[in-house]
Amino acid sequence: MTFERMTLGLVLIGLAILALLMPAQSDTFWHLRAGADIWRTGHVPTVDSYSHTVAGLPWPDHEGLSQAFMYLCFHLGGMPGLEIGAALVIGVAVGLTTRLMVGPSSTRLILMAPILALAALLWVLRPQVVSMSLLVVLVWLLARERYRYVPVLFLVWANAHGAVVVGGLVLLAAAACALLRVLRSREAVDGGRLKAFGLMLPLAALATAATPLGFGIYRFVLASTARLHAEQILEWGPPWPTGPFEVTFWLLALGFLGLLIWRRRVWLRSSWADTVVVVSALAILPLAFRSMRNIGPFLMILAPAASRLLGPDFRFRLRSIPHRPSSPDHPRVNLVLFAGIAVVAAGIVVLSWKRDAERLHWHPISADAQDALRTCAGPVYNHFYEGGFLIWFVPEKPVFIDNRQDPYPISLLAEDVALEAGRPYRPTFDRYGIRCVFLPASSKMVPRLRADGWRVRFLDETWAVLAAAGAG
Repeated sequence: MTFERMTLGLVLIGLAILALLMPAQSDTFWHLRAGADIWRTGHVPTVDSYSHTVAGLPWPDHEGLSQAFMYLCFHLGGMPGLEIGAALVIGVAVGLTTRLMVGPSSTRLILMAPILALAALLWVLRPQVVSMSLLVVLVWLLARERYRYVPVLFLVWANAHGAVVVGGLVLLAAAACALLRVLRSREAVDGGRLKAFGLMLPLAALATAATPLGFGIYRFVLASTARLHAEQILEWGPPWPTGPFEVTFWLLALGFLGLLIWRRRVWLRSSWADTVVVVSALAILPLAFRSMRNIGPFLMILAPAASRLLGPDFRFRLRSIPHRPSSPDHPRVNLVLFAGIAVVAAGIVVLSWKRDAERLHWHPISADAQDALRTCAGPVYNHFYEGGFLIWFVPEKPVFIDNRQDPYPISLLAEDVALEAGRPYRPTFDRYGIRCVFLPASSKMVPRLRADGWRVRFLDETWAVLAAAGAG
């Protein structure tokens, strides 16, 4: 094991720790519930059965394959099993990212380490990590010109996550590049590549439609994205440079564009692999500027794209150093050091699983809060972000609303926001027969309800469960 290989291995160990400590979110748990139902019934849910407000109405669940995988990992190993499954998915992306990069090991490490560390802040236990991985797989297939596998990839992707549309955008951008290369060079190899795209594009489109939604998946994804922007959900908002993460993203994005301008003449004469990797990053960048949600996919392609713009011979040099003989390497020492750090890293992960379950949000609702909610009679009221927790931890209690968002009319989502902002709650509660409330302890509705005679059944620093006067 050379020193350079050891250094790369240590970076990968650091990324593995981050991948194995992905936090759960509210979405994690309704995905687990859906996955459990898929294994139990043998089909993807198509109507809502988790709420009391839209029960029986269509629910276009477009993430069935990811949900089934998530529940299988959970069934085999609990939350640690789910962490391991998600880390394996991300591991595929990181491995292919390193394979897509060019240049000396030092240059690749300097590019990869900070970019993927920033991307790791967006790794969560949700199907979107599957999309990040499949996007890197797609770019790798296109760069290696293994086109026959692309329709199969889109079949899997369309049944795993709605961000397959990002893959479609990358595929179209690559096809446009293939056409431009034919018009510019008219070489036989470029003509053959364009013919391959002519066959692959319709097959990928057909594969994408092979889902429970059929061809309606295209309409659904566009409509759902528009809804998410209209509802002003934070992760779908633009990444204004107001915090460290957003500022870092803008610096990286602008640096990438500046690098593209600086190296434009070299890039225009580059190989097909260089072209398709850079164009893939360019295709995703406008989506990242538009939505926080798309920063993760962009960052996964940014490091390979930047390395290819710099070229295989580029090296970062801080200052001119006189030539001197290189120090002898110590492969056995490197191997022992690497193995020791790997063991320590494994211990850190296991210890974190045991001690930091709260930080990882594995158990977001205490057993006492769950019991108070179960014994609270009548339909429950809850906010958007808390619904996913209830769907998994208190499945016998249908929710008012949850962050699946797709089954619910926009008017109901807006009504939930208005109630928290101060709109009178009684008309809504009367319409749905609300007799029980599960809210964050910090919600402005809690003191309002208590002032109106609602009884506290449970209250701690995180959650509040209240019952209407006279309710069980």
